[in-house]
Amino acid sequence: PIFAVFTGAFSTAVLQSSSVVTLMLLAFVGAGIISFQNAIGVVLGANLGTTFTAWLVAVFGFSFKIDAFSLPLIAVGSLGRAFTTGSEKLISSFQLIAGFGFLFFGLDFMKSSIDEVASQLDISQFVDYGNFVFLLVGLIFTAIVQSSSATIVIALSMLNAGLIPFAAAGSLVIGANLGTTVTIIIGSLGKGLVAKKRVAFAHLSFNIITAAVAFPILSLVVWFIQDILEVENPLYALTAFHTIFNVIGVLIFLPFIKPFARMLERLVKEKAVTIAEYISKLLPNDVEASITALEKEIEHMIEIVIQ
Repeated sequence: PIFAVFTGAFSTAVLQSSSVVTLMLLAFVGAGIISFQNAIGVVLGANLGTTFTAWLVAVFGFSFKIDAFSLPLIAVGSLGRAFTTGSEKLISSFQLIAGFGFLFFGLDFMKSSIDEVASQLDISQFVDYGNFVFLLVGLIFTAIVQSSSATIVIALSMLNAGLIPFAAAGSLVIGANLGTTVTIIIGSLGKGLVAKKRVAFAHLSFNIITAAVAFPILSLVVWFIQDILEVENPLYALTAFHTIFNVIGVLIFLPFIKPFARMLERLVKEKAVTIAEYISKLLPNDVEASITALEKEIEHMIEIVIQ
């Protein structure tokens, strides 16, 4: 389970998207490549790995002139991709470089536009309604854009501009963690394997329980980060909060992965599927009826094959 957590965290940090990792995980579990128990560990790690993007943005996105390195990254990655042939690894490396460039380039747009949004809409008025409103906003916005990283970047931008207090930004981040479950729930819908639904339910359960733990102790964690750890930079403090409450969630779930997996296997059961339409409804000693049923069953099977 510990290795599964590290696998999920590392994969998400590299791919910069917990949604991509969890959707890949659905496919792997459905194909029997990864066991359901290990899949839960990867889900826990994916939530932890998504904090890597927040650290990248907090450390580099607001401390440097972004276009000074985002545009060169885009140029190097794009030109390298255009003129490289043959080596798939080299092509993927250039795409990764360009992807990081676009990540920070988009952040630059968010930073510059947040002031314009603030001039048109007084976001501070929502502070009076309490932190729960910001949690709902984070949840709904993440569910719409299908990216918790985008919501976290916006929370960092608003905090950096002084539009919202730290507690409101922390609530947005908690809501973003909840909203990212929508992607995997959509991916598990339909007539797919029950294993996919189990993974989606595990992901939803983890995020709900983590949010239920983090939201009531929000002020306590803020005090710990700002007073005990003495993190003065609000951007680093918010990113540290994002990391801490995900670590708390992983530590809560990690010892119970096996019993939790068994519980979900009991709750979300595999439905018995019978291809036979006629024979399965007869008793073995119904000889005369069975011959007729067999003829109909052959016709039925031919129809299935044609379809």
